Amino acid sequence: MNRWGDTSDPATERRGTRQDARSCFDQSRPHPRARVGFHAERQDTSASGRRHLLDLIDEAAADGREEFRPLTGLSPEERRQIITLPPSIAS
Repeated sequence: MNRWGDTSDPATERRGTRQDARSCFDQSRPHPRARVGFHAERQDTSASGRRHLLDLIDEAAADGREEFRPLTGLSPEERRQIITLPPSIAS
């Protein structure tokens, strides 16, 4: 299962992907559904992943695209640095 949607790199798939083990929203367990856990840590707004996400949001807002897939533009390390979405995601 690819937890990040269309973020896989075909070259990486051939080597075998390393999946992030996140249990905050693991709904793959049998019924009853597992409780959703929320991150207690605060977003580091100076993290490179957060700054890159802001750049991707600005770029998408500027060109007016109808579909926005920011995870494809972020590395696995950068994706792990995203805890909360910035308010500018609405643009």
